[in-house]
Amino acid sequence: MKERALRVMEFLSKNNSYFAKFLRIQRSIAALPIIAVYVIVGSYFTKLNFFRLNFFLGAIALYLISVAVNGYNNLFDIEEDKLAISSKIVKSNYLLNEFTWSQLKWNFAITSIALAIILIIIRNLEFAVLCAFTFILGIIYTKPIRLKNIPIIGTFSNTYGFSILPVLSSFFLLNGDLRTSIAFILSIFLPVFVSCLIAEIADREIDKQIGTRTTARWLGKHIRLLFKIVLILSFVLYFAAFYIHWAVVLVTPFVAAILYDTFKLYIDFAEKKADYALIRIGANISRGLIIYIIAAIIIRWTAPDIINTIF
Repeated sequence: MKERALRVMEFLSKNNSYFAKFLRIQRSIAALPIIAVYVIVGSYFTKLNFFRLNFFLGAIALYLISVAVNGYNNLFDIEEDKLAISSKIVKSNYLLNEFTWSQLKWNFAITSIALAIILIIIRNLEFAVLCAFTFILGIIYTKPIRLKNIPIIGTFSNTYGFSILPVLSSFFLLNGDLRTSIAFILSIFLPVFVSCLIAEIADREIDKQIGTRTTARWLGKHIRLLFKIVLILSFVLYFAAFYIHWAVVLVTPFVAAILYDTFKLYIDFAEKKADYALIRIGANISRGLIIYIIAAIIIRWTAPDIINTIF
């Protein structure tokens, strides 16, 4: 019997509604981890107040960065997408099966323009510089330098986008505390790194066929050793982060979900299972984020004095 997360993923990849197609061409699911980290960190800096304008606009900006960077990747990874389609990779968006190169190009252009407009509205220089740096990094990740073809550096580039970027965004936009921001980064950096590594493992056969030399391909049989090291160091850094600031407890369920599925993959390692592990991690993050937001709003409405005391 297929897992629920896998059934949902297959449903989304086959749904022909305009909304589903829009989500696929935007690769919206790739923005979920970034938004999750941003919401959790930002909610701490705003004392669980999700309705500040800059908070909302920042989330839109991060979504648009993810869409633009992934859109650029779609334009130049045609061969990879073709192999994903023929190989029936579950997490593949099958973009070339339904969208033309022209449609992908316009999606990237319009999204980039929308990002620039949002940054002008926000009017925060530090955040704008951070977004510009991330945008450029995302571009050269694919072409012309192609960082994704450089072991370790390519994986760290992805890890930056899913961990450091959303934390720093909250720090700049919401007048966050530097010490707390460092604690959040320490607690999530390695779990996010191993998630990016799992994504590379799932694509390892395809990367081999097209000549992309990712960290997973470079490590070969030593990939399990890195898993073991990262799992151990993740716990060490988490407790170090907790010592720096207790607020990291807010990301604990998400960190635990990632490390649990990573550990399961480590015990019974198989490349084909990496894709399913990645889907489970995404599903756990989405469910956890919904529960977190609902709980935070209820607490905000019912116990404001307690919030002011704790935060």
